[in-house]
Amino acid sequence: MEDSTTTLAKETPRPSVRDVFRLRNFKLLWLGEAVSLIGDQFYLLSLPWLVLQMTGDALTVGSILALAGIPRAIFMLVGGALTDRFSPRTIMLVSNILRLGLISLLAVLVIGGIIQLWMLYIFALLFGLADAFFYPAQSSIVP
Repeated sequence: MEDSTTTLAKETPRPSVRDVFRLRNFKLLWLGEAVSLIGDQFYLLSLPWLVLQMTGDALTVGSILALAGIPRAIFMLVGGALTDRFSPRTIMLVSNILRLGLISLLAVLVIGGIIQLWMLYIFALLFGLADAFFYPAQSSIVP
């Protein structure tokens, strides 16, 4: 005798990739995350390069990257708790907007030629804080 879960699993067809991309919300999520991932990669490349160009010191590069990781490690549990309590979509959207604002401000400061090392330390700290809320929401939004 088969139990009901086995029978249900046999009767339900598995959705194809095309079926998933027909869903508007999934397409928006996929597109938004693709843009966000590209931005993250630019950040991971440009911040160390900028610090190295400004100082020529690898230790300073490491300290700025470590400073970005500290709030991420400390506040990620808080980000996870907020994600469980509120909408992961909203938390992702707000943190992505904050990260976009930080990157845009950094670009303006660099192009304007007024960037200083202490600004990069603050930038790394704030970016790591935004990441601490983004990543738990991102990992919980798609089952």
